[in-house]
Amino acid sequence: MRVRRTPLLVAALGLVAAAGAAALPAAATTTAAPVFGHEVIIDHQRSGFEPDLVVDSHDTMYSSVPNGSSQAHSFIWTSLDHGQSFQQIPGQVGFGKPLTCPQGGGDTELAKDGGDNLFLSDLQNLSNLSNAVSTDGGKTFTFSCTSAPNTPVDRMWYASHGKLGDPDFAIYEEYDAVLSNTNPNNPVGNQLVEIVSHDGANFSPVLNANPSAACLGGGTYNCVTNEESLPGNQILTKKGELVIAHGGQDGRSVYVSVGKPVTTGTGEAAVTTATWKDIRVNGDVCPDKSTSAPGICGAANFPTIAQDTAGNLYLVNSAQETSGSTAKGPYIVYVNVSKDGGHTWGKSIQVSKGGSNAFPWITAGSSGRVGVAWYHANEESEKNKFTFDDLTHAEFDVQVAQSIDALSAHPHYSVVTASEHPMKYGPICTAGTACAVSQGDRSLGDYLNIGVDRDGGLAVVYVDDTSNTFTTGPTGAIAENGPPVFQKQIGGPTMIVGKTPHGSRPVDRVSDPGGDTDYSANGTRTPAGDNLDLTAASVSEDATGLVVTMKVRALESLQVNPTAGGTTGEWITRFTTYNPATPGNGHIYYAGMESVGGQAPRFFDGDVAAPSPAGVQLSMVFDSAHAISGSYKPNGTVTLHVPYADIPGAKPGQPIYSVTALTGTTAGTLQGNPAGIVNVTDATPPFSHAMRRRAA
Repeated sequence: MRVRRTPLLVAALGLVAAAGAAALPAAATTTAAPVFGHEVIIDHQRSGFEPDLVVDSHDTMYSSVPNGSSQAHSFIWTSLDHGQSFQQIPGQVGFGKPLTCPQGGGDTELAKDGGDNLFLSDLQNLSNLSNAVSTDGGKTFTFSCTSAPNTPVDRMWYASHGKLGDPDFAIYEEYDAVLSNTNPNNPVGNQLVEIVSHDGANFSPVLNANPSAACLGGGTYNCVTNEESLPGNQILTKKGELVIAHGGQDGRSVYVSVGKPVTTGTGEAAVTTATWKDIRVNGDVCPDKSTSAPGICGAANFPTIAQDTAGNLYLVNSAQETSGSTAKGPYIVYVNVSKDGGHTWGKSIQVSKGGSNAFPWITAGSSGRVGVAWYHANEESEKNKFTFDDLTHAEFDVQVAQSIDALSAHPHYSVVTASEHPMKYGPICTAGTACAVSQGDRSLGDYLNIGVDRDGGLAVVYVDDTSNTFTTGPTGAIAENGPPVFQKQIGGPTMIVGKTPHGSRPVDRVSDPGGDTDYSANGTRTPAGDNLDLTAASVSEDATGLVVTMKVRALESLQVNPTAGGTTGEWITRFTTYNPATPGNGHIYYAGMESVGGQAPRFFDGDVAAPSPAGVQLSMVFDSAHAISGSYKPNGTVTLHVPYADIPGAKPGQPIYSVTALTGTTAGTLQGNPAGIVNVTDATPPFSHAMRRRAA
């Protein structure tokens, strides 16, 4: 659950441990490895947190993040150009998601069905779930604001069968019924429960056909299990069984719960039942021992599960060696395989290498092809302490492991660093919502996400905590603002046999197709006009600084379409610098041109900052107050001169990253405006530039 950087729950979702890591088999390394493109900035002004990813059959991509229960809403974005750029969905009204339900922002979950319909679940500050379905790509939604029969509620995950409108369509949702467990044989805690919908919005319980005494509590009638600490995601197998990954109540074991839902009746009279079985997965990593024995172990936050096209299942979790309650080793990522729909599992295979590694997510493609992503620290410990919370000087990357023979007795995994630069400096709080008590840094949330695009390439979304905005807490620097980012595989082994990942990593300049500029809001996409339609962007250097060039289709007039979100036009190029071992990790610089009501423009640059006072939507603000030299031509060329002195974080010989030109509209002006929302109408693909000189 997210509460805009400051969570409300008291219960910790701590990273728990795993033993015997060194004695377990490690995967061999493949010779071929995936190659990733540049980081695509999903949103230039809003922060990321536990982003999810859905890719439909047309390669339309969706991602969402919760903006915090205190803000009562979440953000959803879509990409119509294969992940080259993102916009908010047309269904956003003022904020990031449809405002049909009054609350939200705690957690988000997206899913698609066989007809590419989009499903959203939004957590309402533990009180309930807002569930919705869109049949038109996020333009409009049908909502239910009270989807959960078991409350309080936390962390939910979807699995679907068929497509909306089919007689047998179903979308299932499992979640935590918070503090519902009253089994006297176990401490009071959460219950894992399951619900189902046949219209995508209105849900009813999946009744437990054979509840055991272990399911005592508020969720008895639709209880899956009380053997639960943290719920992972779920999948629906080709045999029609639901398989849910989750941690065990002892805090050191990983389970799946397997049950086959059976529905009788139709419409409002439909009743779905299931009988569930708990199956231990990580017994080799975590044998049963007394709680005081050395080597106690367990799952690090959410174990996750995926299914390949042949029906084989793969589960990932991270774990570390402990002695009693003290961590004695780094986090290690393990994968387990099931060839019979989750009923039995093979040995734990170590796939991470070096450093410390946690918050993994897994995806699968063709038979035996698996991809795993996680956050990787470049050190194992500090002062002989091994939790992420203790790594006050660590630099974090996103690493990806890929296997094309994951079903073999000795699978090979190639491990690469996907992120272009370390995306965070300093400790990560692993106490979940209890990070509010320790004042630790939970800016990344508890996981990232990875999937497969239409071309068979891996696609990963995560948070890049590089923006030079931070506060200092008891555990060190606390990142305040970092955008959600997307990266896709552009080379290396395919995840789908017969497909070929492709793409490029542009340097210094990039082109952008014309005719793709629009204002996405209020249930529609409004054409924004030629003067906001980007066709190219580039960066070079002269004796005094950067020369930033943007090209749009025409600039005979600077007056923007007033139906495209505002009467002020913005033409901006932004880029990221990475500054090692520095709180804030680097900077997001920008340079732009602004025209208010079509009048003579001002040219400006700056370093993004947090709004003051804090706004509902924005975490990063562009300000047009600082003037620089610039010009524009009626043929659509905008030229900006950025002095080296204005970008001190751009060091000679170092790259600047995710250079992206964007256009948009705003109300009034960005000058000194802490609520200066830019309605992005177009954006180029990202490119990089290596800094060559600095002024004497």
